[in-house]
Amino acid sequence: MTQPRLQSSKGKGRLKREATEAQIIDAFHRVVSRDGLRNVRVNDVIKEAGIGKGLLYNYFGGLPGLVKAWGEKYKIWPDHEELLGAPKGAAPPEDPAEQLKNMVINHANSLKKHPLRIELLAEQFLKPTLISEALSHVRAQLGKEHRAVFDQTHILDDKDQHSLAIILMAAASYLSMRAAHNLPYMGEDIESEQGWSILLKRFERLIDQVTLAAHIEKKVKDTRVL
Repeated sequence: MTQPRLQSSKGKGRLKREATEAQIIDAFHRVVSRDGLRNVRVNDVIKEAGIGKGLLYNYFGGLPGLVKAWGEKYKIWPDHEELLGAPKGAAPPEDPAEQLKNMVINHANSLKKHPLRIELLAEQFLKPTLISEALSHVRAQLGKEHRAVFDQTHILDDKDQHSLAIILMAAASYLSMRAAHNLPYMGEDIESEQGWSILLKRFERLIDQVTLAAHIEKKVKDTRVL
């Protein structure tokens, strides 16, 4: 009769720990949403969570471990599905231009709509803090998701598409940071919904024009060979 009770007790212990871990991660999210990533402190988190400091270190090993757990739970970086605009494993559009449009536009929107993603992106250019190394781990997840999209759409197979993807993704990252902080760019109203929509349309037109030009160039080369 005692053995089942021991197993039940262990099960309850694990459930209690998981609940407490979730409580701490949620408290961290509230603190960084309110105060910003670079201003978060252990004492702020434990006060928000209503726990002893020892629990945070016992469960996460400190603030860096908590940052990693937070990034995984809250999906701070857009995942494959969000970037591609379709469930993982779904067939991407056959048109390479549409593939690139989806990725660039979804990437830009994913940043603009989530201020914490913007802060994570910008943090790497500032003076390191206690959680900078952990934040670099979270940022690395974005690279993995982008790689998964690239592998599925084969965008990187073509050198011109590869180059265009790099340039437009960089532009989308920078402009989304300015838009999220209500900053215009070269007099352009990119912070309003209307201005942002116009900007995204420009991205799409540019992709269409470059893709069409590449297609025409290829046809000309093929004709010369014949």
